[in-house]
Amino acid sequence: MSVAALTINDLPFEILCDLFDYLPLGDIKTASLVCHRWHQIIFSELYIKRFRMVISLNQFLPELKRMVQVLERSDREYYNIILKANLGSPLTEARLKIVKFIVRLITQYAESLYFNMADLRLESCVSERLLRSRKLQLIDTRAKYIPLGMGLKESMLAAICDYATDLQDLVIAEMNITNPKALENLSQLTRLKLLLISDYYPYVRPPCPPINLPNLENLSLINVTDESNFYFKTDNLKRYFIHTNGTHAPRSMESIAENISGISRLCIHFTARTIMAEHIFAALEKFPYLNALELGGVAIPASVLRDLNPRNHIQKLIFVECHLESLLLNDLTEKLGYLKQLVFDSCFLFHKRDGFQRIQYDDLQQLRRSMPSCQVMLDYN
Repeated sequence: MSVAALTINDLPFEILCDLFDYLPLGDIKTASLVCHRWHQIIFSELYIKRFRMVISLNQFLPELKRMVQVLERSDREYYNIILKANLGSPLTEARLKIVKFIVRLITQYAESLYFNMADLRLESCVSERLLRSRKLQLIDTRAKYIPLGMGLKESMLAAICDYATDLQDLVIAEMNITNPKALENLSQLTRLKLLLISDYYPYVRPPCPPINLPNLENLSLINVTDESNFYFKTDNLKRYFIHTNGTHAPRSMESIAENISGISRLCIHFTARTIMAEHIFAALEKFPYLNALELGGVAIPASVLRDLNPRNHIQKLIFVECHLESLLLNDLTEKLGYLKQLVFDSCFLFHKRDGFQRIQYDDLQQLRRSMPSCQVMLDYN
């Protein structure tokens, strides 16, 4: 076939979907009338799931009303909706009605919401990308320190909690929360199983009882203070991930154990490089059901396991971006008798001549020989 004879319909399904993604709602409906193939693609289940729509809250009120009418008459299932607004602008009653409508619209077809306060983005998300990945810190959660009014944040969260009470997964990113009251409405989400919050900076303990989330299984707090541990209470948590700017490891472990116990997987990452990992291992008796531990950003001396109870049931140990004095930790096989997997993720090992160098595959050979029943591996991803 000559190049001149090729038409747009010779493009594969995936390429046509990418082209359709650039069309607004009205034009996508017009495109579906062009031919039988385009109609099949546009209304296929695969394409509907990836449909993306952008709504600007900066439009005039009549235009917003017309947009709502279009959405109400549409048969499409919107799996990805982005709200745009001027940062710092007040959330008027008219705009809040749009937000509430969009929340209802999304939650009709999805069990998950992703909420980014920095650009007023609300969208459904695939929960597996969070549940199946242990490295939640890869999510871009760097604080932007944009001055946003608390009324804006509280009203947005209130809209989610009022109109998405059956929500199972919620991600709140880049909100720069300093007022703990902004999260009180989360107690309405009694079916919530996964909660991820980033940039949460309370510097005092809550004056009222913590937020009770009875069905929560996966809690992740990224770029937070140690005091944020006191704001949540749950009895069924299986996995707890925290990336804290705290500088006092014993206090951090105490704050976690006070309200968050019974967990089987604990992931704790520190910003301060001065924290020594032996303080974390010494506090593990407070977590009797723990079978997986992930430590990030800490110093690992050879005697790190000194205070660890040999009766612990840790089966998986992961070091992330840690500086190790030695790979052959003292009492390693005695204190970690149940260990089945030992992972070094982007870690550094001290060498007398060259100082700290990134751990390489060959560095692990002696450790593998001393622990034949344990899988010892590197992870650079």
